[in-house]
Amino acid sequence: MGRFATNPECVCAVLEDGAVLLNLETRLYYSLNDVGLEVWRLLERGVDTSELGGRISSIFDVAAEQAVGAVSSFVAHLEREGLVVPDGGAPATPTPVGAGNATTTNGEGARAFVPPQLIKHEEPLHEVSSSAFDPQLPLAE
Repeated sequence: MGRFATNPECVCAVLEDGAVLLNLETRLYYSLNDVGLEVWRLLERGVDTSELGGRISSIFDVAAEQAVGAVSSFVAHLEREGLVVPDGGAPATPTPVGAGNATTTNGEGARAFVPPQLIKHEEPLHEVSSSAFDPQLPLAE
């Protein structure tokens, strides 16, 4: 599958049960579930795609083989949507399993696994402001 990096034109807003991705080039936005968000975070940290399934199986209650298949399909979907791009750069420094934003490791108390989901919202945003001080935005009353 190769190494991928998150598209620098995409921003991620974390929500209680996942996240929303906004592609600033296309103005399309997407919803991620909790597992999809963890994959996104690992990609942001430069984790090689060959390691993603193992990392996800250490965070969630899922067999490594099942995680590898689900994550592989998910990353391919991210690539088709232009949310990740091939990364030919130097390998990232390995991040210890369970480090960063992951809240638990596999075993007792592991988080429930649901295959990662990327839901595309078909209606693009018409106005995207990159600054809170945009003069075109209405002022709060």
